[in-house]
Amino acid sequence: MSDIGPKVSVLICVFNAGQYLRPSVQSVVTQTYRNIEIIIVNDGSTDGCMETIRDLADPRIRVFHQENKGKPSALNFALGQLRGDFYAVHDADDLSDPRRIECQLKWMLENRDLAAVFCGYDVIVKNRRQAPIAAAKDRDACRRDIAAFRMPSHDPTGMYRMSLVGAERYDPDLLLGQGFDYILRLGERFPMMVVGECLYSYRVHRASGTRRNIEQREQLVRGVLRAACSRRGVTFESQFPNCVNPGISRRNRDLDNYLAAHFIDSSIDLRRAGKRWLAIRTGLECSRLHPLDLDYHKSLVYALAPMWLVRKIRRVPM
Repeated sequence: MSDIGPKVSVLICVFNAGQYLRPSVQSVVTQTYRNIEIIIVNDGSTDGCMETIRDLADPRIRVFHQENKGKPSALNFALGQLRGDFYAVHDADDLSDPRRIECQLKWMLENRDLAAVFCGYDVIVKNRRQAPIAAAKDRDACRRDIAAFRMPSHDPTGMYRMSLVGAERYDPDLLLGQGFDYILRLGERFPMMVVGECLYSYRVHRASGTRRNIEQREQLVRGVLRAACSRRGVTFESQFPNCVNPGISRRNRDLDNYLAAHFIDSSIDLRRAGKRWLAIRTGLECSRLHPLDLDYHKSLVYALAPMWLVRKIRRVPM
């Protein structure tokens, strides 16, 4: 594509991304849509990862450095620097499909009322891309997700329209869950959609899950949900009765932020698309993650079960 068209700013916040930073940035540099600027904010990295991209001589790249303040602070700094009509988030260890910006921007330009467009994604586990989710969602589907306190898609897949969201910022106190909070706030005010293509790959570092991180993550997520309930005039206790007095768990699903749930959604999405063998393969890959944990076999069950049973259990529209 040519360089003609609205400018899109791609925000990459970096903290000790290691060997993954260079391929991550390269996946943005090689986008088919060329009129982009790439704003990289180094949030106090100490592992030398910034050295790995020093030779990427692309005039669209702008690099900034700050002391370690956390991802929301880095995102807010980047928002203050961007020059684009739209902005997209890209995590420093993930990969964007070459057509990601082009496809999302197309939807933005064809739907002038949208504040955000997301896309489908898969996960990178042990350097292998797995479990794609690529179902499109219209305004109503996204509105239902927001009403149910869910994100329409994974938060770093988002592209946003600056003319609508330019004054919004990420909560600097949310070192985890800042994207969830941001998307809920925007979705309560503006329409959103999801592109029906898998255009993003999210890298999963399962070994990083610790008991301390679980407690911190759950506490912050409860805070996000409490704030959303307050904005909507409902009580947290009525919406989430099982979360009022939560216990701390060391189950595998908690240690990896319930990765199995993504595989379940992928199996169902693939079944809906008529790709049953790929759904079965996805289920088998999930089972291999924790062979002795029944939670990690559910994806395979949904891949093999009759569709009438899947619809009954999960209430999935087909």
